[in-house]
Amino acid sequence: MYTVNILNNGEWVAPGTVIYLHAFGRHDPVKIVQNFYLVRGRGHTILIDTGIDNLEDYLTEEQERSFVSVPSRTTEELLRDAGVVLEDVDMLILTHLHFDHYINARLFPNARIIINRREWHYNLSPENKRYAPRVGFPREVFGWLVDEAWERLQLVDGDVEILPGIRVIWTGGHSPGHQMVTVETAQGTVIIPGDEIYMYENLEADIPIGYYYNFENVLAAMDLIRRMDCIVLPAHDPKVLERYPSLKIGDPKEIMIARTLREGY
Repeated sequence: MYTVNILNNGEWVAPGTVIYLHAFGRHDPVKIVQNFYLVRGRGHTILIDTGIDNLEDYLTEEQERSFVSVPSRTTEELLRDAGVVLEDVDMLILTHLHFDHYINARLFPNARIIINRREWHYNLSPENKRYAPRVGFPREVFGWLVDEAWERLQLVDGDVEILPGIRVIWTGGHSPGHQMVTVETAQGTVIIPGDEIYMYENLEADIPIGYYYNFENVLAAMDLIRRMDCIVLPAHDPKVLERYPSLKIGDPKEIMIARTLREGY
């Protein structure tokens, strides 16, 4: 069994037409956050996506005034608070190669890096440069991956058990090689859906995301999440912090405390 720590770089903003399918008429800017996840257990320290530093740099002054109430925090700071230094991370699982999910990959000198094979080849192919323009897909990290990190890369296909109790599942909706991650904990299975949903509302109100590569695959991923009936941890929904205020899932001590409070002992 594993524990999952919720890490949050801070508050951000996205166009409504990115978060929600355009036809639903949700066009106003949406307050989002930048969540990523630390998984520990079985002697491993695993990061799912990398977080992004200095979120304010990606906002206009108006967006910062209107949406951001607290300063952002760096990935290194958040890990330090959880008792982890960068060198401790021995595995980095990337749900997909969009910059806010891979930009800090270079921080982790000892991590084996798990990427879906189709995601890797599609993003690194020059013929797809209109899909992955430099402004939104920083090449510096790609260059590092094919050079310094080359021996630590592991490309995977489909549904793969990475470690006992941790799986990646190709979904290919938000991006060509997008993969979700499941983690077995003492509280049940956690599913980290990457960006196949941005918000709980996408799933609960059945509103697909607006930024997608394959719409049918987005719908299939949403249906799969529902069928699995797991603890769902989106990457960009502020409600993750509200629903799981301890910021930790699967800790036996916290489970016992919650059970005691629930049973009135």
